Amino acid sequence: FIFACPDIDVYSDESFSAAVHPAYVEGGDPKPSYLYGGDNVCFDAHLDFGDFRDGDFSEIEFEPATVYENRVWGDQILSPLPLLKIDEKPTELDFELTDTGAIADLPYAMTASFSFEAECDGSEIIDIRTDRYNVNGGPGDEFHNYNGHRIEYTSIEGKNSFESPMYLYGEKVIVTFPKTVKLKKLYYRESGYNSEMIGSFVTDNALFNKLIEKSIRTLYVCMRDNFMDCPDRERGQWIGDVSVQTPQVFYIFDPAAQKLLRKAISDFIMLRKDKVLVGNVPGAHFAELPSQSLVAVSEFGLVAEYYNYSRDVSVLKEAFEPIMEYLSLWELDERGLVIGREGNWRWFDHLYNVDEDVLENALYYSALGFAKKAADIIGDHSRDGFIESRRKSISEGFEKHFWQSEFAKSYYSSDPKHVDERANAIAVLSGLCPKERYPQMRKILLTVFNSTPYFERFVLIALCEMGYIKDAFNRMSARYYNLAVNENSTLWEDFYILGTRNHAWTGCPIEIAYKYILGLHTDDGCMTFTAKPVPGIFGKIKATFGNAEGKILEINVDKDGNTDWGD
Repeated sequence: FIFACPDIDVYSDESFSAAVHPAYVEGGDPKPSYLYGGDNVCFDAHLDFGDFRDGDFSEIEFEPATVYENRVWGDQILSPLPLLKIDEKPTELDFELTDTGAIADLPYAMTASFSFEAECDGSEIIDIRTDRYNVNGGPGDEFHNYNGHRIEYTSIEGKNSFESPMYLYGEKVIVTFPKTVKLKKLYYRESGYNSEMIGSFVTDNALFNKLIEKSIRTLYVCMRDNFMDCPDRERGQWIGDVSVQTPQVFYIFDPAAQKLLRKAISDFIMLRKDKVLVGNVPGAHFAELPSQSLVAVSEFGLVAEYYNYSRDVSVLKEAFEPIMEYLSLWELDERGLVIGREGNWRWFDHLYNVDEDVLENALYYSALGFAKKAADIIGDHSRDGFIESRRKSISEGFEKHFWQSEFAKSYYSSDPKHVDERANAIAVLSGLCPKERYPQMRKILLTVFNSTPYFERFVLIALCEMGYIKDAFNRMSARYYNLAVNENSTLWEDFYILGTRNHAWTGCPIEIAYKYILGLHTDDGCMTFTAKPVPGIFGKIKATFGNAEGKILEINVDKDGNTDWGD
């Protein structure tokens, strides 16, 4: 524990007394999944030594703090983030008694700490968890279960009160205790990243409005000390997920949220392993997923999208050389195409018919394209020869070996001939697919449904970039229907109700709504912008969003696409 206040000459040194709090114990099973950091909070009230803030508190169990030389943690870095937003006062919950304890509804899915007051005989165990405590794995791993965190409290006789220092995540709180416990009060204290939701997108389509509301809630609960894929299973900053989240942040939150994006990029760059950009930092799987890292450095990934909205040149200067070092790890084969990189986990998307060869070459080509743009912006042309020769080789090889003019007229490499809409979408977004093939690409992207919500983002924006925005809306409406109508206030990990009930990569309807249906475009953080709404999708739209100074802007659109600027 390190702290310092030079103004009053206070430091964390041996002048302080310290003790391990005896009431916080290991507790029993079940333990949290290995995917989580930390353990359950288990408190035995019999061992509590009282309130150390009380003037009469006895320090008999305390000893002078031990000072350790910093040999393992490295240099301190000033956090770029604001302090967490935590409710000043807890909110009391109405609970319903059950055969095993009590249950209470939260207003929506949230991260919160919980507290209670109860009368007990003594030595009863009170267990607190949420409805998101036990979570299935993602698609392909849906039959495995993962436990989250829980609170285990051992009571004393008489009055008991306790507030856990640890947050849990869920939409309901479930308290388990024996009949001898009389639960008097139950509270929650919401916490989360300290940024205001200033964006909203409301139409005359109630179901679409619900989808956007769930997308916003999904985004927020995946923001804390870092972005996370889900708050109820892993809490890891998977860099592919953050690429999907990035545009959403600029539309929905005030500028404070952009600091979390900037930190995500620095995590990605600074925590690389030699030349390798790893895919989950921080997280239990601190390993390279080449496809996620390529997405993050592509023209439609984390770094590019952050720059597109912020115009923060410093991020390009920080990332350019590490990106180039990473791209140098791939070798070309006799076709002039990249040889697949295994990394620690060769994964592109869950489930079926993933055309890895086409995807990897198209993603790599796009990463080279972003590197070229970054080089031009920062004026570093030391890698131009490498970039141009590789782009030329891949472009020629891609057309020669992947365009199949007879079967389905699409890009594919597999045998038997499975058409993958993900691979064809990335071919479009990377620029490898010529515009004259867009009508055929439209057919592929409207009739093939392999992708999870992660790659669905790229399929939808490919349709939009080709000019088929109404088609993208129709595909999105069909694929997201089950997620929009179910009882959750957040979006599932998969279209087939697999995995977690809240997952970062599922929220791309926000981006489709603002960037394409509203046609919002800016080069300076919405200090100036244009809006070209697509008529014929909604009868009316009322959209709010913020600019780089935090000012809230409003656009109203009628059924003919006419716009009115709000106050």
